[in-house]
Amino acid sequence: MSKSAAGSRQFAVNSRQKTVSRNICCPLPTAHCSLPTVFCLLSTVFCLLSSAYCLPATAQTNDISESQTTAVAELPGVDELMANLLARLPSKPITLTGELVTTDEKEQKTKLNVIIQLRYPQEATYTLCDTFGKSLEQLTVTRNKGITSYRYLSGDPLTPAAVPPQDTRIQNTALCWMDLTLGFLWWDGGKIIGRVEARGQPCYLLDRRAPQDNMVPYARVQLWVDTRISMLIQADGYDMLENLSRRLCIKSFKKINHEWMIKDLEVEDLTHRAVTLLRIRDAVATEP
Repeated sequence: MSKSAAGSRQFAVNSRQKTVSRNICCPLPTAHCSLPTVFCLLSTVFCLLSSAYCLPATAQTNDISESQTTAVAELPGVDELMANLLARLPSKPITLTGELVTTDEKEQKTKLNVIIQLRYPQEATYTLCDTFGKSLEQLTVTRNKGITSYRYLSGDPLTPAAVPPQDTRIQNTALCWMDLTLGFLWWDGGKIIGRVEARGQPCYLLDRRAPQDNMVPYARVQLWVDTRISMLIQADGYDMLENLSRRLCIKSFKKINHEWMIKDLEVEDLTHRAVTLLRIRDAVATEP
């Protein structure tokens, strides 16, 4: 090989060495390079590729921690939040059938059947039957221009009777009528405390004071509303002494007629140490 050719080759190698050294800060291996040097180069290249193409999971999913979100996101108003929640209720008449399974403090279980006829936002009817289909009681709630009225029937056959207070337990279950009808969703006012997590979901935490009504079972309630789908996740009811008396937890949702609805609702009565699971088995669209 001529001296000029050898010089050209050496110049090319030196150029490559300088270029690579500037980029990865590790010498280019040559025929006389030791094994540790080669390992250094490969490790450095791997680190560069990892940093360029293997982003952290939080960056890939664009997740933001709750503390960060609270700092940068403006909380909605109470009226806006509740309007979005109520808008998630069934927009067309529908009849739900299900069961109430109650476990008392002695671990004894009782079952009832329930039929819920929803004609939101104006009217909803709740009928309780035993496991043989015998009617027990029925409550119809009508809301019109901010005014709520009730119609109550009892017995078999169902006959008109005095409307029970909303804190009345339903057939020794863990529910009172306020829980079954979710009446606290129509209370006025409240305060959004902030963003929290409930049952693994990001939620707005809302505190609401009860209206001046002797039929209301709670002095106040706290609601956890999913920030993404505006659905109720949990509700806690407190008595006049600020003791937690009941807790409602939405266990699962089901999409019916293109609308998300509560499928399983669990209510814990801390006063009577009972737990009731409301499980919806079927849903049928009804005529207006």
